[in-house]
Amino acid sequence: MTHTRGNIIVENIKIGDIHYEFDYNWGVECEVISLPIRDNNGYWTWKSKNTKTNKTIDYGVSEDNSSYAPKLYDYMAYKTKYWR
Repeated sequence: MTHTRGNIIVENIKIGDIHYEFDYNWGVECEVISLPIRDNNGYWTWKSKNTKTNKTIDYGVSEDNSSYAPKLYDYMAYKTKYWR
């Protein structure tokens, strides 16, 4: 299974899932709008939209380098002052 740096398992992502991304005291709430697709190199990509701005976010996670994955959670894992 491929993990983000949060608690999300990439292979289990479904359209409509709500995820929270946290980094450097910023938070983003997003809704998944496309299923993850794996390329031949083990790189997973999918699209979400920011629930506050409706802007599309392109996410990606490498099976070999998941330590560089986004910090995505299925709950509000941190308190943050700022939301994007």
